[in-house]
Amino acid sequence: MKFRKISLTSLLMIILLIVVSGCHEISVTTKVNKNGSFTRFITVSGDSADVFKARLPYPVDDSWTKTVSTDSTDSTKYILVYTKTFKNSKILNREISADTSWQKDLNRKIEIKKSFGFFYSYITFRETYFSANTFNRLNFKDYLSQDDIFYFTGKKIPVTSEDSLKYDKASENVMNFLEEVLVTEIVAILENGIKQVNDPSIDPSQVVIFKDSIRAKLDNHYDHFETYIDFYKNWTGHQAAEKLKTLQPPLFDEFNKRTAHIINVMGMKGFTQTVEMPGLLTGTNAGNISGNQVNWEVENGMFLFQDYEIMVESRVLNTWAFWVTGIVILSLLVFLAIKAWK
Repeated sequence: MKFRKISLTSLLMIILLIVVSGCHEISVTTKVNKNGSFTRFITVSGDSADVFKARLPYPVDDSWTKTVSTDSTDSTKYILVYTKTFKNSKILNREISADTSWQKDLNRKIEIKKSFGFFYSYITFRETYFSANTFNRLNFKDYLSQDDIFYFTGKKIPVTSEDSLKYDKASENVMNFLEEVLVTEIVAILENGIKQVNDPSIDPSQVVIFKDSIRAKLDNHYDHFETYIDFYKNWTGHQAAEKLKTLQPPLFDEFNKRTAHIINVMGMKGFTQTVEMPGLLTGTNAGNISGNQVNWEVENGMFLFQDYEIMVESRVLNTWAFWVTGIVILSLLVFLAIKAWK
């Protein structure tokens, strides 16, 4: 995801460094079996240094099998593959929920269901990435157009030069919205803090007056929000604002965590998600289909504002059902023939 250089310059530089650092590619392949069990492969390919320190999109522990090989087309490139078979999706969900990295706050769910239809059974793979934006004081739909969302989430890909301009504009609008979110949150946090302090010398209703001053400080003070207490004290000249630092939990504690999560999500490296289904495909929202394999390009912006779901369904033949039906019909014919003969 590329962003134009607008406000919050320092924040954008960190995001860009995270996104472009490391020359490696990541793919996640899930091979689903007829009984609902599945094997998952997480593949990292690239330079040796990058391969082994890559930030994986899913947690991997010692229960996964790890293999390393060199690329057959380039001996300087390495391919690292993690493999594990799961009896059902609940086990994988438990692993994901036990993640200790920043992704423990990335809410997602994988579901593999099998429904019985006698002659056929239907298997559905569904993975949902729930919206990563935990700031809800502002509705993104009031600030971003449908085109902005489509370009930012990758639902629309720039093809023409006009598309590229729309893509750049969408990125700029998204960053402006995120900036407005931060400013609105800081104002609200200071107001609530002043109410808790309950000192008549400082008025919570006056915080909004300094909204533009807060916005101007964001470019260089995006990661130490406690400093806004000092800024507010200096802007107003009220020493009582110092009491905001004594509140427990710390006034900006939760806000710092939420902001760090957004930064991590926006710095998350995209990856290819491939699902191989048994039987015949009957439905999917994937853009790329090859035989009984489907894949999606998962990018960070896809689930920043809205839930993002990938889904594929297939139909498998229940051979035993045909045998049972055949035996029943044959038995019935034999019975009728015997009855007629008698």
